Amino acid sequence: MKKLSTDVLIIGSGGAGLRTAIEAKKSGADVFLVSKSKTGLATCTACAGGIFRVSHEKRGMTRHFQETMMAGRFLNNPKLVKIMIREGWKAVKELKKFGVDLSFEKNKASIVSRKLPAGSKLSKALSNCVSSLGIKTLKNSIVFELIVEDKKCIGALAFKRDSGEIIGISTKAVVLATGGYAGLYARNDNPQTITGDGIALAFRAGAKLQDLEFVQFQPMFIDAGIPRTPILDWLIEATKNFVPDGPLINNKGERFLDRYGLLKQQIFRDSLIVAIEREILRTNTSKDSVVLDLTALTADEIEETLDSDYQKRLIQLLKHVLATRKLHIASFAHYTMGGIQINEDCKTNIDGLFAVGEVASGIHGANRLGGNALTEIIVFGRIAGHKAAEYAKNTRLVIIDKRYVNYGKNVLQGFSKKTGSKKVDPSLIKLKVKHVVSKFCNPVRNREGLKSALEELKQIEEQASFMFAENVFKLNEAVEAESMLLLGRLIVNSALAREESRGAHFRSDYPESNDKNWLKNIIVTQENGKVTLRYEAILNNKMNRIEELDGRIPSLM
Repeated sequence: MKKLSTDVLIIGSGGAGLRTAIEAKKSGADVFLVSKSKTGLATCTACAGGIFRVSHEKRGMTRHFQETMMAGRFLNNPKLVKIMIREGWKAVKELKKFGVDLSFEKNKASIVSRKLPAGSKLSKALSNCVSSLGIKTLKNSIVFELIVEDKKCIGALAFKRDSGEIIGISTKAVVLATGGYAGLYARNDNPQTITGDGIALAFRAGAKLQDLEFVQFQPMFIDAGIPRTPILDWLIEATKNFVPDGPLINNKGERFLDRYGLLKQQIFRDSLIVAIEREILRTNTSKDSVVLDLTALTADEIEETLDSDYQKRLIQLLKHVLATRKLHIASFAHYTMGGIQINEDCKTNIDGLFAVGEVASGIHGANRLGGNALTEIIVFGRIAGHKAAEYAKNTRLVIIDKRYVNYGKNVLQGFSKKTGSKKVDPSLIKLKVKHVVSKFCNPVRNREGLKSALEELKQIEEQASFMFAENVFKLNEAVEAESMLLLGRLIVNSALAREESRGAHFRSDYPESNDKNWLKNIIVTQENGKVTLRYEAILNNKMNRIEELDGRIPSLM
C-alpha cells in the first residue's frame, strides 16, 4: 500500500487533464496526474481531427454563440457557452507557446499535421509541457474510489493496472478529466480506455449528473479497407445539392434526405444520424447501414464542394474512391453531452471536486457543434487548473483515514475471493452491457425498448455480483464493468424520463420537441443509496445573446 499527497489531483490525461495540470502548476500548486494509460495516449484528444471553433471579432462570436445554442437545441448552459466563446481565441492561440502548429481560418483553427489524427500533436505537445514543468504522474493506473467526508472530497484510491498495488492519495482538490461514456456502445470510435469511469466515480461520491440521455453518434464508413475518418456529416451537407435527391440511399434503393427536410435545412450531426437510423428501421431489413453514393461527381467536383482548407486536405485520401464506389455507412457513438454538472469555475456540488472536458456537462446541450470539443477542453482546462489551485491554497490537507484504505482493499479483494462454481468473467459483463445499451438506447429509442433495457440490465447486475478477477487484468475489467453497468442504468433511466425528441435523443413514441414542457435538464443524483431524477428548467434560453453578459470573463494570463 502506497500513500501519496498533493495539492491538486487530476484524474485523466487527455487534453482537458493535461491543460488543467499545466495551469494548476503555473498557479503555484503541487500537482499529481493519474492516467489509465501512458500519459497523453489512448485519449479522445489524441484521436481528434484537430479542429477548434473560435472567433475573435464580435460578429463571429455572436454567430458562434447562436450556432452552439441552436445545435444544442437550447439545453446548453449559456454562461458556460459564453465563457468558451469569449476565451476561445486567446486560449487556442496560446497553444503555439506549447509547440502546437496552428492554421487559422475564418471562425476556426486547425492543427497543422501531415499525419492523421492531428490531435496526437496536441497531446504530445501538452504532455511534453507537463513533463518539463516537473508535474508528477502515475500512468497505467485506475482510480476506483473518491474519498468524501462531510460533502468534501479529500482524496482518492487507485490501483496500478500492471501490479494491482493500491495507492491512497490525499489531496486538497480533485479534478476529473476522464472523458465521456461512448465506450458503452458496441460501435464507437473512442479508445478502449473510455468507459465512463469518472462519471461513475462522481455519482457514487454524491455529485449531480445531468443530460445523460444525450449521446452523439456520427456516421462512419464500414467497408473493409476504407478508413473510418469522421468526415461524413459535413461531406453530406456540402454535396447534397450536387447529387439529385441527395447522396444517401436506403436499403430499398431510395434516396431519403428530402423525407426529413435535410435537402433544405442545414444538416447537423444529430438530425443526420436520426434520419439514417429511422430509414434503417423503416425499411425493416437486416442491414444496419445505408449507402453513400457520390459517383455522379468526379473526384475534383467532390473537393470543390468543400469550403475549408482543412476539409479539402482531409478528403484527399478518399475523393477518388468516393467518385468511383458506393460506400456503406453506419452510426458510431462518438461523443457524450451528458456528464457531471459544473458551474463557471468547473466546480461540482461536492466541495473540492472539479470536472472538465467531456466528463462534464452543460456546454453542448442536446447536441455538440463540430469544433467545440477541443475549444472546450483548452478553455476550461485553463479555468479548472487555475480554480483548483486557488481552492487548494485556501484548504487544509486532510490525510485520508486508514479505514478508507481498508475499504478499498476489501472492494478489490472482493473480486478475487469468490467461492463456489458460479464465477463470471468481468469481460462478459462489459460485453452484455454494451449489447443492451446499443440495442435499446441507440439514437432512436422508445418506452418499450428502454423498459426492456432496464430489465436486462437488472439481470446483468445479478450476474455481476459473481464477477471473479483471477488476475490484475481481470481486476481492471471488473472495476470498469461496475462503472459501465451503473452508467448504463442511469443513461436508460434518463432517456426514459425525457418524453420528447431533442437533439441526439429521438423518441419514436414522442417524435416532436416540446419546449413548453421539456426545455429543462434532467438531473440524476444518489440520495440515501437510491437513484433520484429531477428537473431543472432552463428559462429564456432562446432569448440569450452573447452581449447580455456584463463585462468580460477575466483573463487567467
